[in-house]
Amino acid sequence: MQRRQFLRVLLAGAVATQIPWWMACSSGKNQTADYSLNEEQQSILVLVQNFLFPADGNGPGAVDFKAEKYMQWVLSDENMDPIEKKYFINGLAWVEETAQEEKGLSFLELSEMEREEILELISKEVWGESWYSMNLNFIFEALLSDPIYGANMDKQSWNWLEHNPGHPRPIEEMKYGNFLNYVNQENKS
Repeated sequence: MQRRQFLRVLLAGAVATQIPWWMACSSGKNQTADYSLNEEQQSILVLVQNFLFPADGNGPGAVDFKAEKYMQWVLSDENMDPIEKKYFINGLAWVEETAQEEKGLSFLELSEMEREEILELISKEVWGESWYSMNLNFIFEALLSDPIYGANMDKQSWNWLEHNPGHPRPIEEMKYGNFLNYVNQENKS
């Protein structure tokens, strides 16, 4: 099976298992915690995403379609479960801790080969497998997302997958997170 076909099958399965979007949009949770990534966390995230979904000469990698920007957008979503946000951010700290324990250096100070050794080691841990799975899910979302959500800015991944996004594409007022507010305002008019 080619990488493109594999991704299509995998993404279809991942989408089918997600919470229906209307439930997420209507949760009404008003979270005030800041889940922004600092510079170090962003750098670790980019390296991990590049490890999980590298460019291979056949198509773009996570870095190419800016999956890290999509992840920051996801973390800013008021409707996302705060426990999931915290778990994701904790995973970045666990990567750093593992590097410190195993190599005595920050993950960002390691050579590429040493980083890969650490990431391979993490993949054998229960938390690592779960955290990588979560990362891959968000990478695949970024791969297919509309540029309005911060990734896939040049539609590079859509072009690679030969994906036709359909029309109409979301506008700011109608994108996820704003949709129900827009509909409610229209109903009041």
